[in-house]
Amino acid sequence: MRIWSIIAVLILSIGSVHAQTNTTNPNPASIPMEAFFKDAKFTNMEISPDGKHLAVIYDTGNSNTLAIMDIGLTTIKAKINFGDYMMISGNIMWPRDDRFILSYAKFVGYLDTKGSNPIYVAYDLDGQNGRQLTIPQRTWYTILSMLPSDPEKILVSKSHWADEGQTKLWTINVDNGKEDYIGGQPKGAQSIITDSQGNPRFGIAYEESDDDELGKGTSTFQVKQTPNSEWKKVGFTSLYKKGANLSLLGFNRDNTVAYVASDAQTKVQSIYAVDMATLKATLVHEENVADVSGSGRLFDGSLEAVVVARDYNRVVFLSEESELKTIMMQLYATFGVSEESSNLRVTSFTRDLNQVVFSMNSDRDPGVFYVFNRGLDGSAPSIRELAVAKTEIDPSLMAPMTPIKFTSRDGVELNGYKVLPITGKAPYPLVQIIHGGPHGPRDYWGWNREAQFLASRGYAVVSVNFRGSGGYGKAFEESGYREWGGKMINDMTDATMYMVEQGYADKDRMCVYGGSYGGYGTLQSVVREPDLYKCGIGYVGVYDLFEMKKAGDIPKRKSGRKFLDHVLGTDEALMREFSPALNVEKIKADLFIAHGSDDVRVPMEQYESLSSNLKRIGKPYISMIRDEGHGYQKDKNKYDFYNQMEAFLAKHLK
Repeated sequence: MRIWSIIAVLILSIGSVHAQTNTTNPNPASIPMEAFFKDAKFTNMEISPDGKHLAVIYDTGNSNTLAIMDIGLTTIKAKINFGDYMMISGNIMWPRDDRFILSYAKFVGYLDTKGSNPIYVAYDLDGQNGRQLTIPQRTWYTILSMLPSDPEKILVSKSHWADEGQTKLWTINVDNGKEDYIGGQPKGAQSIITDSQGNPRFGIAYEESDDDELGKGTSTFQVKQTPNSEWKKVGFTSLYKKGANLSLLGFNRDNTVAYVASDAQTKVQSIYAVDMATLKATLVHEENVADVSGSGRLFDGSLEAVVVARDYNRVVFLSEESELKTIMMQLYATFGVSEESSNLRVTSFTRDLNQVVFSMNSDRDPGVFYVFNRGLDGSAPSIRELAVAKTEIDPSLMAPMTPIKFTSRDGVELNGYKVLPITGKAPYPLVQIIHGGPHGPRDYWGWNREAQFLASRGYAVVSVNFRGSGGYGKAFEESGYREWGGKMINDMTDATMYMVEQGYADKDRMCVYGGSYGGYGTLQSVVREPDLYKCGIGYVGVYDLFEMKKAGDIPKRKSGRKFLDHVLGTDEALMREFSPALNVEKIKADLFIAHGSDDVRVPMEQYESLSSNLKRIGKPYISMIRDEGHGYQKDKNKYDFYNQMEAFLAKHLK
């Protein structure tokens, strides 16, 4: 009865909810292109531990800015921006009520998902007394704990390239940046987690010899059963086999259980609870479709849930007594939504867990931020809308995104998503969007500005998580190794044919588009299937595998060269077959090729290899070069690109 009485109050006090209905302009095609690609007004909001301030992050061209505001969003106390291509992470940390920590890194373009090593900086609430806490040259820092017993310091693990990834434990003073080595880490550890009080309790050591295949080395678990006990090696046979994909996730609220993700016994990562008293590992969630893609934590960092994106983004609560579960169930009921209609993301809590900042977004809605006062202090429970991420978007004019599942030509189950226009009728002209990476990234259910833009113009859209994509287990990802231009392209073709066979797509009006690896997939698709697609749009793409091993930032490192040999192979005949720039004679589709002259991830040598070979055979193409990195971020360049895309597609598919 308590939950329902709270929900009744919430429904009465929720205030304005973001749910517009457009009655004057019901045609999505009339929505300006800029509405889709203009920077979001807000990308993240987090509340301070005392509930008096909000840390707000918003995009500003080719960088982003953090502002500290009062809880009513009426006064800006501080504004921080690090300049062009410097992006602030969405995770703000608060060692004290009067001091916060942010991290930023250099990203070389919109499609750069890696960035440089992050730099951590601490500030007072007014943006003064800034102090850089980390120096990332050849060193990687991970913040492990805010150390609740010592608010002047944080606990970090610090790894140096010369130590082969082995991590050491240090504290850093958040006021003056002074580092102190405290030691006490387990020998050879490369990953460590702490309990909610900041005590290091669980570690994994990893060793890979020259004879080991990449990622197939030997792991060892090391555990401290109590904060004051010694480290001990534990076998955990149910969690481990050589080459298993292991992740230390965190501790529960009372620090009696540690959670570990492992695929030693299942196709993808399942979740195990390790009792810290008995060191017994118990399976708490068996998963056979998708890996863990996110987590849900309370203010103290204790783990309460994980996210598994099988189709929609499913939240798996790790305990029936979960505080986070109580909160999210209240919010789902209040808004009348579910995991299949909305993504509910809790961004932050106050120290007393009374106030919760969360965002609600979906496939049709870029999102709204709210603050939930739970009434634990005796006040009336309420929800207040804080901000709409993109006021230019009317969700009622957006198209639903629906998960799809089909079997490839050789019997592999594939997952993806389709978006169909809300006007017109099937079969529609089709655009397949190919994600980048390819190893690690994947497509998810949720807001996708490119898919919505194309659907508003009358195109059906399909995206598939082809072999090699991340998120569906280590074996699925590795099944794409040395298959960049082979089975991975077959999966994309099979996704296109699925849309035709289901009656969604017109087989005579189809185009393929993608950025980074997606640009590669685009050009290799029109090489492999010259009669299937009318056109292809390659955006900052890889087109020549020989050049990939020579130019760019990946082959500069020994580990990068080893990775490229592992995923691309060393067979020169196969690399030539899988390089679309070297097979342009097979292309019949019309082409639009866009690149950034400052791209260091996929440098101009890739564009030049493709363009020179197209010119050699007299194949016409539309070209766009801008002074940007790996994906355009400046408004003018973004708008030029998507305007050109719209005109190009209309010419060939309408």
